[in-house]
Amino acid sequence: MINLATAPEHDAQAEQVRQYLLEHPQYLWDQEDLLLSLTLPHVGRGSASSLLERQAQVLRDENSRLQQRIAALLGAAQQNAALGLHLSDLATELLNTPDCPATLNTVLTRLHEGFQVEALALIARTPVSGLPQFTVLEEADFLGILDGSPPTQAATGLSINPSLRSALFAAEGAALESFALIPLVGQHIQAGIVLGSQHPERYAKDAGADLLNQIARLVTAALDRCLTPC
Repeated sequence: MINLATAPEHDAQAEQVRQYLLEHPQYLWDQEDLLLSLTLPHVGRGSASSLLERQAQVLRDENSRLQQRIAALLGAAQQNAALGLHLSDLATELLNTPDCPATLNTVLTRLHEGFQVEALALIARTPVSGLPQFTVLEEADFLGILDGSPPTQAATGLSINPSLRSALFAAEGAALESFALIPLVGQHIQAGIVLGSQHPERYAKDAGADLLNQIARLVTAALDRCLTPC
């Protein structure tokens, strides 16, 4: 039976031993008699039964964790590089579009094929000249999609009510779990592109909107250019 009165003192001594070994990692190397008396109990199949084996196992586990972190970082870097390339391709193609319909078609194609957007809807506060693909929303619905976000900034984690979701995405809207907005706010356009995904985390609040803001600037500039009155 453990004497509770001595438990704090025992813990303090154990911490002192631990701290000493941390500060003198070579100590056990020269203490052969102590090494012979030290054992680590089995805690399950494959667990170490000697100090050396236990240390080797700890090092292997740490190495495995480091490899996983490196793989994750490399994966993120490769993904960012790919997204940067798609962004560059979008900018290049927008420079070569002759008119607004071609500009919009380029944007939609790039979003679907390059950025793997599953579903999207074009919204506007007023009709966009020559582009009937934009759905004109009542001001309340338009502001409701923004949900308090600045109209010139991309937003993720949007909440869209079922009736508006059905109006924008038709039958496809019922399966969508997360939404984001690419704002298109320029001199000649007050609109946006609503993105939808079946994956709840893709456009979650903490998903980040830097890439969407870059797309917004490119597309807004391209549409503003072609919508400029002659």
